[in-house]
Amino acid sequence: MSFILENITTIIQALAAFGAIGTVYFLVRELGEQNRVSRANVRQNVADSHQKMALAGMKKDIVKIKLKLRKDEELTEIEDATYLSYFAVMLRSRENQYYQYTIGMLDEVEWSSMLKSFKTLFRSPYHLKLWSFMRETFDEEFVVIVDQIIEELK
Repeated sequence: MSFILENITTIIQALAAFGAIGTVYFLVRELGEQNRVSRANVRQNVADSHQKMALAGMKKDIVKIKLKLRKDEELTEIEDATYLSYFAVMLRSRENQYYQYTIGMLDEVEWSSMLKSFKTLFRSPYHLKLWSFMRETFDEEFVVIVDQIIEELK
């Protein structure tokens, strides 16, 4: 009888071990799936942010300001303040993208692509003026990246 109990105990222990291994396996798979979903959400949020900025940049008052800047015309105080706010929101969006990159939610290819498009902003002397005015309000690591981009463009 004790032999049968020992065998049953051994079988139950073996089944419990397989059950634990199976549970860990399914947990790892679930975590991987959650990570993929999180990354997809971040990418969608970045795309939504770009779309909102593009739409904001198409508003009549912003378009007028952009045209004046291209022609090197002086902005009024209201235009200057309006564009400062628009530019600040654009930079905050980029700062958020940098944060997403640093925590691994955006990969190197995605971040490099964003940096390329980001470089076009700092070809404008007006944007450089705005950056020098507001750079202290941004994360230090992000400031280093923007300053490096500006230095590369000189």
